[in-house]
Amino acid sequence: MSTITQIEYTTPKGTIIIRHAMQEDAEELIRHVKKVEKETAFLMREPDEFTMTIEQEKQYLQDKLDSEVSLQMVAENNGKIIGSCSLNGSTRRRTRHCAELGIAIEQEYCGAGIGRKMMETGIECAKRNGISRVTLEVDTNNYKAICLYMKLGFEIEGTFRNDKRLANGTYVSGYAMALLL
Repeated sequence: MSTITQIEYTTPKGTIIIRHAMQEDAEELIRHVKKVEKETAFLMREPDEFTMTIEQEKQYLQDKLDSEVSLQMVAENNGKIIGSCSLNGSTRRRTRHCAELGIAIEQEYCGAGIGRKMMETGIECAKRNGISRVTLEVDTNNYKAICLYMKLGFEIEGTFRNDKRLANGTYVSGYAMALLL
């Protein structure tokens, strides 16, 4: 996918830089993912299920950089990754116009507009690359995220009933949401 221009802006949490994730970010990105997975139950896996090594993460990041249909961004504050956002597209002709978005922000930085800025950046990049449909999944009880997604124009297209079973044995349903560009 085409490159994004690095964005630097000031929030109540300090100066935030949004940019492409690079191979050199592998170790810090692993730390970030593990931290977010411990802070929230809103992600797709349990914290102990993330087992990527630094070398595997480097290859993953290089694959994203080389991809014509996918993008991996990070948000950093003082050299520390505090947010990540990915767009994963398809190379199949019938679904080449679609990309799935995923985002994770460390808890102490939630509510500072970082997620919105990352999503807007990803959506603009998708438009420039011929993507006309961006999708995501969100837990039905993740009210703040749903509110943000709807403000950005996403609509609920359906419900995945009891699609996740948490470690404590409870079930959570999710919404399928889409933004048509």
